[in-house]
Amino acid sequence: MEGHDNLQNPTNIFTIECLNQMGEMSALAKENGLLVSMAPPESYLDTTRSKFSRSVNLTYPEPWHQDFTYHGASVYAYLLAKWPNSIDFIFVQFYESYSHASYKINELGTPPSTFLVDYVLDLVKNGQRYLVNFEDDVNIHLENQYVDLPLNKMVFGFANGWANGEKTIFFTPSEVEIAYEKLLQTEHTPRGMGYWVIEEEGRNNIFLTRGLNKVLKIRPGLKCTEDSKLSKD
Repeated sequence: MEGHDNLQNPTNIFTIECLNQMGEMSALAKENGLLVSMAPPESYLDTTRSKFSRSVNLTYPEPWHQDFTYHGASVYAYLLAKWPNSIDFIFVQFYESYSHASYKINELGTPPSTFLVDYVLDLVKNGQRYLVNFEDDVNIHLENQYVDLPLNKMVFGFANGWANGEKTIFFTPSEVEIAYEKLLQTEHTPRGMGYWVIEEEGRNNIFLTRGLNKVLKIRPGLKCTEDSKLSKD
């Protein structure tokens, strides 16, 4: 649920009814023994600022690609505030178009591994939560509050070979590995990592399944010798 290309379309604003249905369905699924995940674009859980809006036809405040008017302002934080125990893991789309990740890496020159480490340590510094000004929207009747974004629910969301590197940022497995090794030393690591989308696996000779497994070491049978080249076994 990521808005509409037509900026005037009403589906660019999440209704309270829609958000409540999302939360209530998540709670029911959890109660019935299922695992529940959410996959917000980076701006839908924007830890860099406290602004809240149900609109997803916004621009970022940074002086960069102000022509891109499809960002949100922590709309998914509403779900975490009201149903925090119903969400098992949170797959954050760092590859959202012209995301903070893209801005910091491509415009400010931050190394990709540094961005990932800073993202985690900033959360840790703030108690694995961030302030959301829900009172920006008087219709939802929530007080301004800190919303938990715990690392044991955090899944880094990457793009695979379809990403162009600027509009949609691409993290190589080697960059992710550098970040993960540094985070291991701090004893603050995310729950896991994932990517969009399995159908694009192998495009431009990029294989994130094996590349990320080399980082996490979950399945020893998958081997990756380089970022984009696989061993035959």
